Amino acid sequence: MKLKNEVLIWKLISLVAFGMLLAGGLWWLKQKSTWDQQNTFPDISSVHLTSDKGIDYSKLRSELQNHNLQGADQITIEVLLKAFGPKSYTTGHVNSQEAQFPPCRDIQTVDKLWLAASKGLLGFSAQQEVFRQAAGDYRLAYNKLQWQRPGGEWLIQYNYDGHRERFKPGYEPDYGNPDKGHLPTIERGYNFRYSINDALARCGIK
Repeated sequence: MKLKNEVLIWKLISLVAFGMLLAGGLWWLKQKSTWDQQNTFPDISSVHLTSDKGIDYSKLRSELQNHNLQGADQITIEVLLKAFGPKSYTTGHVNSQEAQFPPCRDIQTVDKLWLAASKGLLGFSAQQEVFRQAAGDYRLAYNKLQWQRPGGEWLIQYNYDGHRERFKPGYEPDYGNPDKGHLPTIERGYNFRYSINDALARCGIK
């Protein structure tokens, strides 16, 4: 009887040890996956500031390096409106005609800067990932991006001052602790006269 009890105890000890090893292995794999994902993004200082329109993106890079997300968001809107063309820059909205020939290098440069600065948390590619996960459900995607509540209330709202969209007081983006894809805020298919979704797709950001 004593021998049977000892065998049972050793079996239990073996099972517990195996469970701990398995849990440890799964934790290590998860940590390794996270580490690998973070290290797929280059250091922001190594991102090439290429432009089809001769635009200097060094200020945007500097704001992102300094973690000034509000300043970076505002600069992103201005430089991309300028990159799309004079009509877009003058009105403060991406012009649908100018959007037929999107400035792909500029869009890709902006996206790479945001991705590098946030290790993949922010940027157009991060937003597109959220849209894909939502499987076409824009209400769900907007909720995940923290742009809209599940009931339809917009968390980010604007007034148009005749030149630019300005955030309403109390309805600004969360610059302190943004969720995945929350920034940048330029014309992503909601509450706007024109969205850059088609332009992103044409430039290979899907």
